[in-house]
Amino acid sequence: MNLADLIETRSFLGSEFMMWLWFKSETHDGLIEVNQHGPVEVVYDDRLVLEAYLAETERNTLKGGAPAYSPEAKVALQHGKRVSRAKLRVVKDGREWTFTFKAEGMDYTSVKIPSVLSRRQEEKFYERMYLVEELEDIMDRLYAEFIRLRLTDSWDEEMVPAMKEWVATDDTVDKDWYPEVA
Repeated sequence: MNLADLIETRSFLGSEFMMWLWFKSETHDGLIEVNQHGPVEVVYDDRLVLEAYLAETERNTLKGGAPAYSPEAKVALQHGKRVSRAKLRVVKDGREWTFTFKAEGMDYTSVKIPSVLSRRQEEKFYERMYLVEELEDIMDRLYAEFIRLRLTDSWDEEMVPAMKEWVATDDTVDKDWYPEVA
């Protein structure tokens, strides 16, 4: 199997990661403990695209407000649609990043970094690069947590049933909905 085929067979992981991140964010009121970063707010912002797994032409694009918390988003999930793209907001220590995350290639687009405080041009460049790297590190650590969990028996035994229950309910959820998994 060549590299392109191998990548294609794993493309579902981006969508599963986004689904898990959405579930964890909602059950933890957006505040997630990220390894080596401490508490980080991760929220699905004002744009969410859900599409059918096999028929990519069946797509729901939800915009404005908080579409991840809308009844339309839940109905799309209940009909088997998956997250293909979402605008995320990440806040750490009062600094805020917003960006669009595309599940299939796990791509970041339209990244908006926190305000740069440096005055000199050269310092501004390095500060901007640091802020981009910090966002990338936060997302990499969240993905590493997801992959560690995804490779355990707890994924199928506890996490998937909890996420299915979350999708099926119209109730508000809290930390009790998130399984205590290692």
